[in-house]
Amino acid sequence: MQDITILPANLATLVLESFLYGLLLLLFISTIYFLAMRRTLAGTTQTAKHHLTSLVFLGVTALFLLVTVHWSIVIYQAFFAFIHLGSFVAEDAFYADLAQKTEVAKAVLFFLAVLLGDALVTYRLWVIWGGNRKIVILPIFALIGLAVAETGIAVELTKWEPRLRGASFDDESRPWEATGFVLSLVANLYSTVCIILRIWGVKTNTSGSESRLQVQHASIPFTFTNNEFNKWLLSILVESAALQTFWLIFDGMTLLFRSDAEFIATDTFPAILGISNTLIHARVGLGWSQDSAVTYKPKARSEYPKNAV
Repeated sequence: MQDITILPANLATLVLESFLYGLLLLLFISTIYFLAMRRTLAGTTQTAKHHLTSLVFLGVTALFLLVTVHWSIVIYQAFFAFIHLGSFVAEDAFYADLAQKTEVAKAVLFFLAVLLGDALVTYRLWVIWGGNRKIVILPIFALIGLAVAETGIAVELTKWEPRLRGASFDDESRPWEATGFVLSLVANLYSTVCIILRIWGVKTNTSGSESRLQVQHASIPFTFTNNEFNKWLLSILVESAALQTFWLIFDGMTLLFRSDAEFIATDTFPAILGISNTLIHARVGLGWSQDSAVTYKPKARSEYPKNAV
């Protein structure tokens, strides 16, 4: 990744973020449909208005709008740099200038998207654990610290005189960036692991003892077929927000190695956050979420709850 320079990194970002935004757009529209039709699809008595006006859906909508504006700025930057500037040196300097309004706007949108995405995952953790307030104490404090760290980075952006990305600015902003990364990583890893453990516990409590699934020569006391196991595994990956945790680690690695691949990881992260959180609520709309599974009362010889996947 050390060989990636600013211009190729931004071109890759343009293509990748456009692809991810297209996926997010389709997913968001589908989620609205699923939530509007949930009363029919999942057999619930809750109305579409209840779901479409819920605080969580409004949060997902706000995240989608943040990603939309962020992607629009990336498109604008590409057109401005490659059409109006017309030279390699000018284009490189344009993307390296941290003081330009578009870069500042992108940074602010990135900060807001990360905060909102982490907050939604924290809320999901609270839901999965049946409203247990103690389980979300750590991620809430991490969110507060993350907000402080992001504010520190924003301040450094506004006061930096040379206005160019480079070693000097990196030295000034690195403590804030490292702090923000660690806090966000702690919150995401903690939430992901706790959600996985909760879903795993629900499955083991609701599974019978009459059959076993062999996976790599290990006996797992789950009463479902290979296809059901794949669906269950997918539900864990989606509901635990593993996607955004993985991308956060990728972003942190580019930061650690001071690679221009950080452009790719950072600029596409809002879209990843949007996809990860919208996937969760698409499952809610389909009635596949673990909301009811966590309160499911196990019975003898029972099967995995139908609405869990």
